Amino acid sequence: MLPRKALLPVAIAAGLVAASPAAASPRAEDPAAHASGGDAAPAVIPAIVRTRVRRTENALDRLTENVDDGDATQAAKTAKVIRRQMAAAWRGTKYYIKNAPPPPVADDAQVRVKDLAPRVRARITGSGGGGSLIADPPTTALAAFQLQDDVISTIVQLTDGARVPLLDAMSTTLFFALDRRDAAIEDVHTLEPPPPPAADDARVPVRAQASGGAVASTFGTIMPQVGMMIDDEIQQVDGLQSDATDLRPGAKKILRSAEVQAIFTQRKITTYWPPVVGDD
Repeated sequence: MLPRKALLPVAIAAGLVAASPAAASPRAEDPAAHASGGDAAPAVIPAIVRTRVRRTENALDRLTENVDDGDATQAAKTAKVIRRQMAAAWRGTKYYIKNAPPPPVADDAQVRVKDLAPRVRARITGSGGGGSLIADPPTTALAAFQLQDDVISTIVQLTDGARVPLLDAMSTTLFFALDRRDAAIEDVHTLEPPPPPAADDARVPVRAQASGGAVASTFGTIMPQVGMMIDDEIQQVDGLQSDATDLRPGAKKILRSAEVQAIFTQRKITTYWPPVVGDD
C-alpha cells in the first residue's frame, strides 16, 4: 500500500503520467494539479469540488481517530459525513464537466473569452500576472477519483482490528465509495467529449496550450490512471488478507467482496478506455 494518498498528485499532467505512474505525495491543504511546463503555476481544482474534497479528507482523519479510540457512535456519524461530502464532490465534478469555462488555447486557435471578467479570463488563459490556472474537467475529475480512492484505501486499512459495530460503519462507507465510483465512471463515459483531431503523429494527442505552458488533459489520459489506483487498492486488500494480525471474519468477507467489485470496475475502465496498442 502506498502512503496515505489522499490526492495522489492530481498533477499527473495528462500525457505525462500515461507513460509512468506518479509517486504518492502527502495530502495538500488545497488540492492542486501541477501543469507540465517547468515552473508553471499549479492549476487549482475548482472550488465547487475543492471544498468538498477538503471536508472529506478532514472527516477521514477524524474517522481514523474514532476507530483508534473504539468510539463506534462517533465513527458512524463521521462516516456519514464522509459519504455525504464525497458524493457532493462528484456532483460538483459532474456539474463542472458540463459547465466548464473555455480551456487553455494555443496562439493559432484562440477562443474568444473577452466577455469574461478580467480575473477569470486571466485564470483560464494563463495570462494576467501569473495567476494559477483553474484545472480543466479531466484533471478535476481525476481529483474526485483520487478522493474516492483515498476513502476506499483508508476504510480498507481500518477494517484491520475493527469489530462490530465499528465494522458496520466501515462496510457501509466502503461499498458506498465503490458504488459511487462505478457511477462516476459511467458519468464520464456518457459526458466525455469527442477526442481532439489527430496530430501528425497519431500517438500524440493534440493539446491546447496556453502561454505559460499549461497543457490540457483528456479523459482518455486520466482514466487509465484511475485503473492504476484500483491496482493499488487490490494489492492493499491482498496484503491485508495475507498478513493482517487482527482481521475478523466479517472484515475478511467485506474485503473479498470489495476486491471483486474493484476488479470488475477495473475491467470496465479498460473496456471504455482501452490501452493504445504499441504505445510505449
